[in-house]
Amino acid sequence: MNSHHFPTLMTVAVCLHAQTPAGIDPALAGTSWQLVRFQGANGQSVTAEDRTKYTIAFGSDGKLSVRIDCNRGVGPWKSSGQNQLRLGPLALTRAMCPPQYFNDHLSSDLDLARSYSIQNEHLFLSLEGGGVYEFERMGSVAQDRGQSSVISNGPITYTCTSSGSRKGSLRATFYETVPPFVLVEWSKTARVAFPVPAASGAKYEGKDLTFWEEHREAMVTWSGQALQCERH
Repeated sequence: MNSHHFPTLMTVAVCLHAQTPAGIDPALAGTSWQLVRFQGANGQSVTAEDRTKYTIAFGSDGKLSVRIDCNRGVGPWKSSGQNQLRLGPLALTRAMCPPQYFNDHLSSDLDLARSYSIQNEHLFLSLEGGGVYEFERMGSVAQDRGQSSVISNGPITYTCTSSGSRKGSLRATFYETVPPFVLVEWSKTARVAFPVPAASGAKYEGKDLTFWEEHREAMVTWSGQALQCERH
């Protein structure tokens, strides 16, 4: 009988979790979310009547899939830095869905997303110029119970002055997300700011906004205007 030499069989350990591609945040890759509500820059709040009709899914390959009522869409997504986010542009079907707020606004608003936070299975997308979309992870415990598990403090109202003259009221809502953020409402506009190191107190910075609070007083810079604010 001829002798046959077979190659030795070896068990090779293969890493199934390859390094996440550049620009793809592993905190979002492979996750799916459905819409809860929108908090607008003018203080308005709109809640989704049927959350399952408005969903977003972040593919591990950098592709975004969305549902906006009777329409479907796809596009790219990327994260250029910690908690930074860019979505789209989206290629969306053009079926005539029933008139709804989110049917008219969600697609264009997603293009304005600039940063995000996650807390207790909820995703917050902050828009350029103000406004925050809140989503919940699909299949989460909070979703099954029909409850929101996001912890927030506020809105807290402040009386603000500039150069010694009273300018009006400012409101701030503090969200205990990861990272935390504050939603500041002033002059019928809302902006988002994230924590930055400070010698004392709590300091937040965002686009055209600095909010620094200590001992119930806040120093606020809003589009270059300096405000001295005190909690009610």
